[in-house]
Amino acid sequence: MKLRFLFYFLFLLFLQVSCKTPMPELSSEAKLSKSKTISIRWTTTDPVLAKVFPEVFPVPPAVLLDDQVNVADLSTVPLPPPDPNDAPIIQKPKPMNPNELPRWDRGFELTNIENLTLVIRNESQRPFKSIGISLLALTMMYYGTMETEAELVWTSGENNLHRISFLATQETIWAPMPFYIGTGSSIVAPILNSNRYPSHLQKYCIQEKPTKLRESMEQSITENCKEYEIFLRRLFLQNYEAIHLQLTQWEKRNQDWFQP
Repeated sequence: MKLRFLFYFLFLLFLQVSCKTPMPELSSEAKLSKSKTISIRWTTTDPVLAKVFPEVFPVPPAVLLDDQVNVADLSTVPLPPPDPNDAPIIQKPKPMNPNELPRWDRGFELTNIENLTLVIRNESQRPFKSIGISLLALTMMYYGTMETEAELVWTSGENNLHRISFLATQETIWAPMPFYIGTGSSIVAPILNSNRYPSHLQKYCIQEKPTKLRESMEQSITENCKEYEIFLRRLFLQNYEAIHLQLTQWEKRNQDWFQP
């Protein structure tokens, strides 16, 4: 009885004092950029992406493609590793001409982004890093992390593939623990949290329906989609400037043809 009471006490203490990476917030410049709509027409087969993307970026709502439509799975298309020289260089925007007419008044046509897909390239819980940090805290701290690298891929025309690479996100959680339990938890956690990898959440939210057995052993499709949505929001917020820059450059490809 005393051991059970001690276990519940330690669990409640963990919930109270654990710290998790907060959801990123946009800078003041990024918040100002959201007031200017990026004129694109975009489609996707990912309903969660269709929900989160226009909530973070100033783009119109997505055209959600039905599963029955014959659309290529871009997550399986072999692509060469992204070139670091192609990484976007974030520059401060130039002051806008106050006399410039809005794009909507220039008869501007929407730029197409077809089948926007999030492709997860690398993901790791960094177990040795977590164990090392726990040992530095004299085994009295649980430390866990999830690092992910992804890219946005889409098509334009019949065979043209485009992508925004080097999108990285990291989420950590730590909590004080009794002697040895902290390090023990850091060792076991990556195994127990194998179903929390973003690619796993994506797969069993939008690509496949988990079986009853998998749901009983891991979590329901609703929980998968909820965590996948949080992951997308964190990824987009942490990489807002890079993605926003690429979207505005993509929009400008058509804008240059319609300047007055």
